[in-house]
Amino acid sequence: MHVFCTYLDSRLPPHPKYPDGKTFTSQHFIQTPDKPDTSNENVFCIYQSSINPPHYELIYECHVYSLPKGRNNMFHTLLMFLYIIKTKESGMLGRVNLGLSGVNVLWIFGE
Repeated sequence: MHVFCTYLDSRLPPHPKYPDGKTFTSQHFIQTPDKPDTSNENVFCIYQSSINPPHYELIYECHVYSLPKGRNNMFHTLLMFLYIIKTKESGMLGRVNLGLSGVNVLWIFGE
């Protein structure tokens, strides 16, 4: 997960609210013991609900997507995160296109 967050931190434009350069991590990744605000419709994040063993959940538009536990939980969560960006957000994460004309990580879903 750290590699994914660091990669997107390096690809997203800097934000004055996050001077440490962790634009993606600060906005879209929450780690326990912190809790996401599930009542806020604008929250779209990956939430690490358990450190050991690691377990991730996806929060999107006040809904918590709890994906199956196990060794593939992180991969399922990342795929669901990217799939929602492609289908519900038109390939955009904020002002950055994750499709062909941008970071190009959505190619994994094909057309």
